[in-house]
Amino acid sequence: MRTLYTVCFAIFIGAFGAAQNLVKNSSFEDYKHCPEDIGRFTNNVVDWSTLQGTTDYLNSCSRTVGFFNHNGKQIARSGFAYAGIFTYSNKDYREYIQGSLNEKLEKDKKYIVTFYVSLADYATLAISDFSIVFSNKPIAGSTITNSKKTLVTHKTLSKINGLVYDHYMQPDPIFYKSKQIWMQVYIPFTAKGYETNFTIGNFASNSRTQKMKVSEVNEKDFSYYYIDDVSVEAKDRELPPLYAETVPQKADATPKIERNKVYTFKNVLFEFNKADLLTASEEEINVLTTILRNNNKLSIEIYGHTDAVGSKERNLELSNQRAKAVASYLIDSGIDENRVKWIGYGSSKPVADNTTEEGRTQNRRVEFKMLEN
Repeated sequence: MRTLYTVCFAIFIGAFGAAQNLVKNSSFEDYKHCPEDIGRFTNNVVDWSTLQGTTDYLNSCSRTVGFFNHNGKQIARSGFAYAGIFTYSNKDYREYIQGSLNEKLEKDKKYIVTFYVSLADYATLAISDFSIVFSNKPIAGSTITNSKKTLVTHKTLSKINGLVYDHYMQPDPIFYKSKQIWMQVYIPFTAKGYETNFTIGNFASNSRTQKMKVSEVNEKDFSYYYIDDVSVEAKDRELPPLYAETVPQKADATPKIERNKVYTFKNVLFEFNKADLLTASEEEINVLTTILRNNNKLSIEIYGHTDAVGSKERNLELSNQRAKAVASYLIDSGIDENRVKWIGYGSSKPVADNTTEEGRTQNRRVEFKMLEN
């Protein structure tokens, strides 16, 4: 299906004479493994790479790091994937994405870079300092990989043997503060003729970064953005930047759940020593409701677990009550009760050491498994 889409899209572009996007895998759709945890961009997204930081890859194929993820929720601007990077954090921590071009740029020819960003829900700061470094090869080498610093500067780049680069900034930067919709970053430039690779991010230190406070929720200030639809196109004339915000397309944001595989809920939470679901739990369970509604041939089993604190009898009772609470939520949402089963295992199936708080936290969990009827 992806091949067919590519061919049709190429025909569409050719018919209207639009400029060719030279960026390989420009919206991060091609990947090796569906991400099941944060920081899975490196060595996973085809034709892309990272530097020192742990850039995130977010794809709707994943239940944990999809359109509902550790920093909030957002639908991809196009397709089913996007990148996630820290552009401002404590001690100048930075993350970047490195892309490659289908062909070397032509000397003295004008090009325009565009990409789209959306500020994550939990971020407290918006920035205006998105920029791009074009180079004759990927930014790598001992200066980068052996450094404890993640911030990349001109000083850092100048120490890399054989690297030729230029840094381009926006002609009219604005604060990218939208958490609901995608905003365009626009950078025109004239090529030098060596450019085959590029790196996107914030190359300014914390003290030099232009920032705007957008939330007081978190104790530590940070800026984290989703990035999608990166484009480098030749332009005969410079066009005015399109700062209009773009509403993401209504794509299928439902993650792909494998049959007969046990998954652990990440955000299904209860009152202490009770089986009352907290409001924060609803969004994750709603995802399963959507899956079950869309496929009447599926049924689900819910498994409750506790740590080893307290009596075995109480733990068994509590785990059963909590599994039933999730099942009842699904049934109340319109799922046939014959398609929903639940069971509590108490503390009989630990996944971690019960002698530590971290281990006990992991053992207090609710799991589920999808079954084909």
